[in-house]
Amino acid sequence: MTPRRIPQQKRSQRRVDSFLRAAAAVITEVGYERATMCEIAERSHSSIGSLYQFFPNKLALAEALRDQYVKDIEQSWTVLGREAASRSAEALTGRLIELQIGIIKTHPVLLALLGVPPASYKRRELIRARIVTVLLAHKPRMPKVTALRTASVVQQISRGLFTLYAQAAANERIAILEEFKAVLRGYLVPKLKS
Repeated sequence: MTPRRIPQQKRSQRRVDSFLRAAAAVITEVGYERATMCEIAERSHSSIGSLYQFFPNKLALAEALRDQYVKDIEQSWTVLGREAASRSAEALTGRLIELQIGIIKTHPVLLALLGVPPASYKRRELIRARIVTVLLAHKPRMPKVTALRTASVVQQISRGLFTLYAQAAANERIAILEEFKAVLRGYLVPKLKS
């Protein structure tokens, strides 16, 4: 799902950025299902017609938000890949967990978008490839097929636990994060050591 119109001028790009900031705020506050295009347009101090010029529907906005954040996320994984060889299995797993928690804290709208099916799985594959790079940088003799499988499991564990985190009451979220850490450590540390 792509935007209807690609901004060509700085003014148009600023308007699109305003729509994306408003969409992120509204979706984070009320959830994807309850967010409306009208509310997003109002929050961005623009007309609904202007919003529809760039985004045909809410799903296009969700995709644009994901695309916007994937570059930041990919960069974080790249940095972790450079650090991986010099870290112990425990330290690397700790950093991997910190990285993922940092992503959801920096971009909380991603939690609200967990249940929204992506139009494409390219972003997921890109992140999986970055996780594979981290695993192989730490453990170069790991077979690539094992690294791919391990990265897929890390993604699924992360998605499941972040879904729980998103649905949890505020006073439960710290406990969910502790569970997340325990599960990933229990899975990854033995894989990286064996």
